[in-house]
Amino acid sequence: MRKKKLKDPLVWAGIIFMVFLVLLAVFGPLIPTDGKTNPVFDPAGGVHLPYGSPHAFLGSDEIGRSFLQRIAYGARISLFIGFTVQIINLTFGVFIGVVSTYAPKWIAVPIMRLTDGMFAFPDILLAILIIGIIGQGIIPVVVALSITGWPSIARLTKTQLATIKEREFVVAAKAAGAPTSYLVIKHLLPQMSGILLAVSMIDLAGTILAESTLSFLGIGVQLPTPSWGGLINNARAQLNSYPTEVIAPCLILSLTVFSLNFIGDGLRAYFDPKSSNV
Repeated sequence: MRKKKLKDPLVWAGIIFMVFLVLLAVFGPLIPTDGKTNPVFDPAGGVHLPYGSPHAFLGSDEIGRSFLQRIAYGARISLFIGFTVQIINLTFGVFIGVVSTYAPKWIAVPIMRLTDGMFAFPDILLAILIIGIIGQGIIPVVVALSITGWPSIARLTKTQLATIKEREFVVAAKAAGAPTSYLVIKHLLPQMSGILLAVSMIDLAGTILAESTLSFLGIGVQLPTPSWGGLINNARAQLNSYPTEVIAPCLILSLTVFSLNFIGDGLRAYFDPKSSNV
């Protein structure tokens, strides 16, 4: 059954694209150019090159910076922020979920009320508020998206634990005298790892999209550091003169979000025995 689920072409298309994206992020900024382009800053300036130019395949901006290099460098930024935020969210969210499940009520209830209260704020608006307080840049974006992202992981963890902790192997281990920490680390978290991984892939897509949105609004990653949202915003400002400039960053951002969602759906179908998705 699982082999059948893993044959979903959309899942494999998403995996192939993500491998390409990682390679682009690692090696893309190293692509040789005419020596005048720089993905971050070019004080000497340059000529606005069109698509298909020998030294800038996707063209260049008004001061001669290669779009291909800047998109590749933006992939580094997006993947770094996305994976960093997801690691923080998973660590803190799982911890909160475990504590709210096994801690005494006077600890667990306020924690879950705080978690529920976080859902009352729209994520992107709360992120904008946090960035407005602590400043702009890569680290503030990571902090803001981490603060808005952990509640969903905490609620998922608590929901999964409520089901798994009543299973026979967990009850038997507890009856044998196993401490709570052993039960969580040895039995419960391994059972949840699959669904957490699947949800993390989907959340990663949302994090990358949120980072691009903040950068598009001018309050995320700041110039001269390239980001997909910043590139789209710059292209929008020159849409009448150079309409093709908006295509590449929009396309790669869209494909990244689609790919991560395909991978997440495939992993969820693989790890969930009740799922009928293939």
